Amino acid sequence: MAVDLTRVQPPLKVYPPKANKFILKIIRILTPFWLRWQCGIKQIETRYIDRLVEATKKFQDGKARYMLAFRHPTTDDPFAMLYLLAYAVPEEARDMGIKLTTLPHSGFVYDRGISLWAGDYVNWLFPALGGISIFRGKLDRLALSWMRKQITHGDVPLSMAPEGGTNGKSETVAELEPGIAQIGFWAAEDLLKEGRTEEMLIIPVGIQYEYSTQAWGKIDQTIITIEKECGISKPAITPDNRYQRLYDLGSYLVKWVSDYYKAFYGNYAKINSENTNPDNLAANLEELADRILSVAEMSFGIKAKGSPIDRCRRLEQAGWDRIFRNDINDIEKLSGVERGFADQLALEASYSNWHMRIAESIIGVTSDYVRQHPSPSRYIEVLKLMWSVLQRVTERNQDSAFKETPNFGDRKLTISVAEPLSVSEHLAEYQSSRAASKECTRKLTEDIHRAMKDLVVPSAI
Repeated sequence: MAVDLTRVQPPLKVYPPKANKFILKIIRILTPFWLRWQCGIKQIETRYIDRLVEATKKFQDGKARYMLAFRHPTTDDPFAMLYLLAYAVPEEARDMGIKLTTLPHSGFVYDRGISLWAGDYVNWLFPALGGISIFRGKLDRLALSWMRKQITHGDVPLSMAPEGGTNGKSETVAELEPGIAQIGFWAAEDLLKEGRTEEMLIIPVGIQYEYSTQAWGKIDQTIITIEKECGISKPAITPDNRYQRLYDLGSYLVKWVSDYYKAFYGNYAKINSENTNPDNLAANLEELADRILSVAEMSFGIKAKGSPIDRCRRLEQAGWDRIFRNDINDIEKLSGVERGFADQLALEASYSNWHMRIAESIIGVTSDYVRQHPSPSRYIEVLKLMWSVLQRVTERNQDSAFKETPNFGDRKLTISVAEPLSVSEHLAEYQSSRAASKECTRKLTEDIHRAMKDLVVPSAI
């Protein structure tokens, strides 16, 4: 049952990881069926799995410790990772003649807020699978402690998605958060302090989805649906004008929403624009996201700092701090007046973060993603991002055309493994000075990003 974020709530509980072998066995059995019937995956291709087999063998032999840094384009990615470890790696190991002592698995890190929209089952299922919940918008020392312990002393490795949230695009790697590189160095230091000789590795994993070229009809229908809901009437879509229709639709929405925020939130969102070309869609998207985030930041009294994603995470945490109250011992013992003010604060926080969610979806949209490679998959991914924005805008309308996300048909899943990146070989330089530690963390993050980009396979046009 979803939590009512418009009313004051008790503090979010933290559930420690507690792996349950029976539950894990059941989930492993169900994974291929879930991928096929719930995720619409009709074909799975795996690439360079031998790299992970060899690393897993070293892990089980006590020669290495590793983390998996996986791509995160959609919410289906955890099931792709389960398939990789439970099916692809063991099969490749058999083909290579390598005997693994146990069936591979990994712990994983997940956003503590997932249960707020997915349901309470997350609070018992994810920890039972080895999941570690983390508050993304603040320094979560407890989660970091569990993660370091898992990496250095766990029976299985740890998986993390350095892109943070889903970016909605299989063929573009979003800006990576430096957390996984930093934790990698901390883990290498922990091993060194204990006098252990295992090599610390980070292994990037590519996950991408591809739609069929038969999806063009649904793509055109979706563009027309959005146009209709925006009050736009145009003739039929053809292959020659399809991209222009999508571009014009995006430009119209950006301009309309931007004008709306300027008109009704002008006092909130005064930003210094460097964009002198009103037809520059990329600059307009960036400016619009900035303007919307400024509205939420003004409500919370937060100064804009860092990347747009960093700003979203801080806003999310600020909202949670006003909804899930650590300063109230027992909500039920509040007086009627106290409860009324607490509920109002939660309501205002929820409404302020409504703006943040809009900006979060807009951040994922890029103006040239389709133009660079006009495949059905890229069209669909951009349309789904647009749809998610409009779905949130119209969520209070029970008759909204955006209530149900369009089904664009079955997909192909491709899972690729990059060459392991050694953290240990850079540890001496990392420890030489504070400036060196920052530079090593930056370089390792760049190496992970580059490896992920190299794993991307262009979708069929």
